[in-house]
Amino acid sequence: MNAIPTSQDKPHRCALAVEHEILPEEVLQLLYRKSKNVYRVLFTIRDTIVSVLYVCHTSQEPIIVDDLEDFT
Repeated sequence: MNAIPTSQDKPHRCALAVEHEILPEEVLQLLYRKSKNVYRVLFTIRDTIVSVLYVCHTSQEPIIVDDLEDFT
């Protein structure tokens, strides 16, 4: 996934994810294509650190708070 380091260089080029509404901080998404599949990489920016929260296929439903409990 070479696209992930790119997000660290220019993270604000990515759009807000719908999940940003359920979390207290801004959640951005990067769409990553590998052959015929497209994945959503959800991440946050804290100071100068880009933290990946979740990677899922675009056909999956948006995540909910319960899905993120394992990551907090």
